[in-house]
Amino acid sequence: MDTTHSKPIRPETVFFPTIANPARHDGVSTVPPVRPSIEVAAPIYPPEPKPVANPSTPWKPLKRKRMRASEIPTSTLQPLNEDPWATYVKGIENFPRKGMLLAQNRENKTELVHIQQLKTESASTRSLVKIVNDLSYRSFPQLLRHYQHEDQTFLVWESVECSLSQVLGSRYALTETEIASIVWPILVGIRYLRNFDRALATLTNDEVLFTGSGGVRIAGVERSCRINPEDMNAATLKLTALSEMVKRLMKKNEKFHPDFPWSSKVQDLSYKLNTVELDELMLDDFFTCLKGEAELTLMVNIVCKTSHFDVNFPTRF
Repeated sequence: MDTTHSKPIRPETVFFPTIANPARHDGVSTVPPVRPSIEVAAPIYPPEPKPVANPSTPWKPLKRKRMRASEIPTSTLQPLNEDPWATYVKGIENFPRKGMLLAQNRENKTELVHIQQLKTESASTRSLVKIVNDLSYRSFPQLLRHYQHEDQTFLVWESVECSLSQVLGSRYALTETEIASIVWPILVGIRYLRNFDRALATLTNDEVLFTGSGGVRIAGVERSCRINPEDMNAATLKLTALSEMVKRLMKKNEKFHPDFPWSSKVQDLSYKLNTVELDELMLDDFFTCLKGEAELTLMVNIVCKTSHFDVNFPTRF
């Protein structure tokens, strides 16, 4: 036998710690390994706030700051001395804004505008354009361009689809949210003019216009007039006229649906327009349902397509 051949070596025996079991027999320990301890930091409490000297003192609202004449933005729209019909294709007279032509841009076919042709003295036109631009705001139609060609003036306005007169003449049943979406932008425009010590000269159904995206525009800002703060009330700010519009919109639904379920909020709106101060009125809960211009898109589309036809629509409560 080869003595150089190594014998297999038995591995070293590993002994486990033993503990005595209840039967006083030694056995293999089943004690789980000891885990390292985790130190828990003591909670840190923020310092207690100091007591307020007069906790019962009521909050005082900030006084509204009126715009001075020097703070009104200056007009920047310059007249273009060229023929507007070289840029636009003349269309037909559009109903929502009488005396204006619907026109299409020759290059950008998707751009539709309303073009107003004036035969006034240049000084009067400059004054009109300056007022429109100085009071430019989202509640009023946007003046896009100003053309001066030969002895005529052409004003290019953003296009609108229909007026409140067409809405009232249709058989479309409005929801309360749609009424709020009509009233709110008008209130915003009235407040904007009031902050400049101005007010609309008139507010009629033909002067409340709607864009294709559901936006509300008030025509006639160029005819707005100055008014002393002490003379401002529901009648002079045209809130009374707006109150009558709300009544007509509600009666319009009731004409076709006598049992239309109006809530108490919309029923009180007409009264509040005549009695509640403008800033307080705009905090009313009735306007919390607003979600933007898209609320009126359906109304505008249906009224435009059916204003000349006797079409009924299902009532939406």
